[in-house]
Amino acid sequence: MQRLVLRRRGRALRLACSLVAVAALALAVCSALLTAWTWRQSRELSRSVQSLQERLEQVNMQRKAIVQLFLEKRVLFESQRVRREVAGKKKEGKGKKVASHFEITKDSLQKVGIEGVIKGWTEQQLNMAQAVDYNADNGTFKVKRKGVYFLYCQVHFNENQSQYVKLEVSVPKGPSLQCMEGYGTTPAAGSHQFHFLKPCQVSGLLHLDEGAELKAVTGSSFTLQVSGKHYFGLFKVN
Repeated sequence: MQRLVLRRRGRALRLACSLVAVAALALAVCSALLTAWTWRQSRELSRSVQSLQERLEQVNMQRKAIVQLFLEKRVLFESQRVRREVAGKKKEGKGKKVASHFEITKDSLQKVGIEGVIKGWTEQQLNMAQAVDYNADNGTFKVKRKGVYFLYCQVHFNENQSQYVKLEVSVPKGPSLQCMEGYGTTPAAGSHQFHFLKPCQVSGLLHLDEGAELKAVTGSSFTLQVSGKHYFGLFKVN
């Protein structure tokens, strides 16, 4: 009778051990499956975050392009408005508008010198009195009449040549107009075909004396983009 009881207890113990082993194996399998699922979810989340970052970069580039286009349109609108106000006036008189507009073309583009002065400006003919005289040798603009002027200037740089771009229009005895933008030295993956085209623009109202010399200055190692839009201009408002 005692042996029969011991046999039954042994069988029950072996059955319990078997159940524990099966449960441990099942738990290990579940743990492995959970680990694989978690790793897959983490990988997909990482891809989603990277994709979101790329989309945000694209949206930011589009926003900058829209703002740049708006600024260019505003400058052109102001220039056209001044032209319309003086249309029909054949003689230069005291009340005639004063303005000048210059651009750098592919033919006039020059390498930035050691002093960083941007040269190669070509004057665009306007139906109004000249605001400045341009000295092509040293790249300076001399103001012809004292007054308050709205000045604007923009140049496009080759991002592949520098980590950041800077533009400054120096004004004697007054605050200078400055623009500084930071860019990566390599283009982002999947960027548009003009990813090297980076603009810097300044504008503002300045009180200028007669004979004051203005000049657009940047870093001596910077390169102007051949296909970019470069302009310098100002018109007298008072």
